Amino acid sequence: MADWGGRIRAQIARSAPRSNARGTATLHLTVARDGRLVNASLSNSSGNASVDQAALDAVRRAGRFPAAPAGLTAAQYSFNLPLRFR
Repeated sequence: MADWGGRIRAQIARSAPRSNARGTATLHLTVARDGRLVNASLSNSSGNASVDQAALDAVRRAGRFPAAPAGLTAAQYSFNLPLRFR
């Protein structure tokens, strides 16, 4: 699960738009076993609306995520992932 979450986080980070704002927003994601994004929201705001919006934009731009490893059999999984803008 941790490895899959790390791959999802890396994919989102690569999709993050450039921003002059600084801060860390924590995203709450629900991802289906097949890699489809079910839901995305902020679980913890950075305190900066630009950073929060950039974090949500990164999730939308990331596209489909990798499928869950074979050992994970639930229909969907939730993650809280911090995304830092510097």
